[in-house]
Amino acid sequence: MEIPSESPPPEQPPSALTWVTVPPSEPRLQYTGRVDVSAASAVFSYSGVSLKVRFRGDALELLLNEQGPDDRTTTNYYQVTLDEQAPVKLAVRASQTVYEIARNLPLGEHTVELIKLTESDVGRSELRGLRIHGELLDPPARPSSRIEFIGDSITCGYGNEVSIPASGNPGTGFHSVNQNITRAYGALTARTLGAEAVMVCNSGRGIYRNNTGETGNTVPHIYNRVLPNQDTPRWDFTRAPPDHVVLNLGTNDFYPGTPSAPLFQAAYEDFVTRLRSQYPQARIICAVGPMLSDEYPAGQFHWSTLQSWVSSLVKGFNDRGDARVHYLAFTPQSAPYGEDWHPSAATHEAMATRLTEFIRSLK
Repeated sequence: MEIPSESPPPEQPPSALTWVTVPPSEPRLQYTGRVDVSAASAVFSYSGVSLKVRFRGDALELLLNEQGPDDRTTTNYYQVTLDEQAPVKLAVRASQTVYEIARNLPLGEHTVELIKLTESDVGRSELRGLRIHGELLDPPARPSSRIEFIGDSITCGYGNEVSIPASGNPGTGFHSVNQNITRAYGALTARTLGAEAVMVCNSGRGIYRNNTGETGNTVPHIYNRVLPNQDTPRWDFTRAPPDHVVLNLGTNDFYPGTPSAPLFQAAYEDFVTRLRSQYPQARIICAVGPMLSDEYPAGQFHWSTLQSWVSSLVKGFNDRGDARVHYLAFTPQSAPYGEDWHPSAATHEAMATRLTEFIRSLK
């Protein structure tokens, strides 16, 4: 006897569909990155936090509470991708709580991905849920590998949506519309490798001291947090551990001048030791560059100093038997520049090519 194959349910006419409210804690919502999920909200602030939703129907709305004065530095932007079409940039504002993400779609299955493009200093977001004209489906399968990127403004993609030639003035100040994590080296690398990317990055922060000179809120101090500016909640490191960790810190430690070598090296070694204890099987890539230079400030050789310190620390881990700690130096940047002398999209692409080749060489 021939067993009939299972066929998909017939599509309902639009008049038969109803609006369904999906709470943020619904297990079929696929979050990536550091998110504090409760029954009432999903709160997050890091750039690169994403949400994937798969549904059957013809429309989807986002319910979101934004905070902040909504000026040139505090407007959060999202990338919205529908069914692998060209992505669209969405500005979200405190004055608006409902966003029509998709309307009048062809009746059937659809996938929407939202990625927070802007970093924590721009403002945190509070997802209150979704409204679907149709029904929620199980999410797509996650990638089989994961990379965590830990860094500062470089990793966040500060100002990478502009391209300022050598004859221009990159000292523009920060504008959140010009920050795009999907065009930064980490996201580009993960996409090429087919890996999931998790970002833990914040502008101005260092590993021993920040660019203000303070030593109290460096990346190692905030690393346990879900939200970098709040001591609680704490991140659960047993959740989806990465296969690779890319640590790109140190630029801001040199901003007020060359830091104390013993203090910098101790902070760096302690942090890598913590990462190893949290992720026993991961490969840890200690990367440096591309913003420092031996030419500026004159006579201080910041670039050579940072390379020497980090490479020697990696060698120390290797000599003690940890062969899964690696050193990588990115090529110092040149024009065009992003905002405030940060890497442009072109520089990020070159960094991603270098990092992708390096990770592939480790297999």
